[in-house]
Amino acid sequence: MTSSIAGEIILIFSVMFTIIAIAAFWFAYSTSKQKHKKELQEKKMDIIDKHFNSMIRIECPYCRTIYTANTNECPNCKANTKKILFPEISTD
Repeated sequence: MTSSIAGEIILIFSVMFTIIAIAAFWFAYSTSKQKHKKELQEKKMDIIDKHFNSMIRIECPYCRTIYTANTNECPNCKANTKKILFPEISTD
């Protein structure tokens, strides 16, 4: 009788361990799959941004030089035109 109770307890713990192990492996698999999808999406967006920025042209509001969006400043006057500049309104 005591051996059957011990056997049932061991069986219960082995079933619980198996279920927990399967859940842990499933969680690790799904997490790695999501991470891989996210990395692929980031690579895709980087490629799109690179090609999109090479197609766009920016005109400098100060010297009217036209240049690509890949550079951070105007190659002629070195103005940082990536920022949105609002004109100051005089309060006269």
